[in-house]
Amino acid sequence: MQRLLAFIEHNIHIMLFVILQVVCGFLIFRLNPYQKATLTNSVASVTASSSQLAANVSGYIGLKEENLALQNKIAEQFRNESVSSLYYLADTFTVRDTSRQPLFDIVPAQVVYNTSNKAKNIFIINKGSDQGIKRNMGVISSQGIAGKVIATDNDYSTVMSLLNSDFNLIPNINDVEYYLPIDWENKEPNLLSLKRINKLEMITEGDVVKTGTSTVLFPRGITIGTIDKVHSKTTSQYCNLDIVTVTDFRKLRYVYVIINNDQEDIEQLIQNAE
Repeated sequence: MQRLLAFIEHNIHIMLFVILQVVCGFLIFRLNPYQKATLTNSVASVTASSSQLAANVSGYIGLKEENLALQNKIAEQFRNESVSSLYYLADTFTVRDTSRQPLFDIVPAQVVYNTSNKAKNIFIINKGSDQGIKRNMGVISSQGIAGKVIATDNDYSTVMSLLNSDFNLIPNINDVEYYLPIDWENKEPNLLSLKRINKLEMITEGDVVKTGTSTVLFPRGITIGTIDKVHSKTTSQYCNLDIVTVTDFRKLRYVYVIINNDQEDIEQLIQNAE
């Protein structure tokens, strides 16, 4: 106690000066509208800057995690398809398949607008023709199929969502191609349907639905969803399937545009054969 009293007695002038400065500052900003407004704006500016910094950091971390998840998914998928190498460069990473010699460039993009409650849903991404994106290019999330590009300008692209009644995609289930389109019926934001599947097919709930070789928009084996329920009637030889998408469209933030540099050549060959 004596040491405390001695410390206060020794520093009484400094402590009094600090206390008076605090009181004066309080009175200045309390009683003068101009100074009060200046302080308020300064605090708001600092708060906004801190919030923006936090949002940027959060967005960067989220994008980094999405990129890592997608890289692992693509690497595993293409490793099964005898891929020789996977290159990751700044804003684009490239996959080469030496068995067929295609070249896929995968461009990361951020979703800036999105709908999932309409019959014909779309979303808009912040990459466009300046980044090499064109109409009829496939778009995926880190989980699976997301949609396809239907329009572009220099900096943005409009994407037809998988949750769109106009979206046509032939599914592959258990390594079998089913030439029936997957339908979006605007029931739930993650539920698709596949109709008129023969009951003799070996399909059960929980089977994974993927892309096959009936599209040039996506590499083979990209996940579309899983079979949630098989609807069948004793009076029919066919059944209908409910498919739950692996992509959560209500939380869609980052996507990846697949640029198949051989797409035009392949489509030309297809047209010539028809």
